Amino acid sequence: MFLDRLLNQGSSPVLDQWLRFTDARQRMLGEDIVNASTPNYVQKDLSLEQFQSLLAKKVAEQDEAGPGGVSFDDISMDIQHPRRGMLFHDGNNRSMDQLMSDQAKNALMHSLAVEMLREQYSMMEMALRERVS
Repeated sequence: MFLDRLLNQGSSPVLDQWLRFTDARQRMLGEDIVNASTPNYVQKDLSLEQFQSLLAKKVAEQDEAGPGGVSFDDISMDIQHPRRGMLFHDGNNRSMDQLMSDQAKNALMHSLAVEMLREQYSMMEMALRERVS
């Protein structure tokens, strides 16, 4: 009970959801890259803007409800089919440059969230051990 409350306050649930999102998106981007030359393959992606909007709403709810009062587990990640890039004769709308750029940005966001969560857990550990850095 104490640990649940401790882990579900502050930015921990936000960072946890961010990691889940970037992980799922990285898999989809990898699948899009692998299938870039597959005829009639339709690209899949997760909307970063939609995810950020849903996350911002949850953070606002958390600010009003207090620590541990809001669950972040119900944030949905709907698969979208982006229509950017040139449509080729084989029905594919591939853009390898765009896919690689999206993958690199997503990997950086994931690394940032991991580092922030690691730092937060490190501070919690020091507080639980009653040590000052």
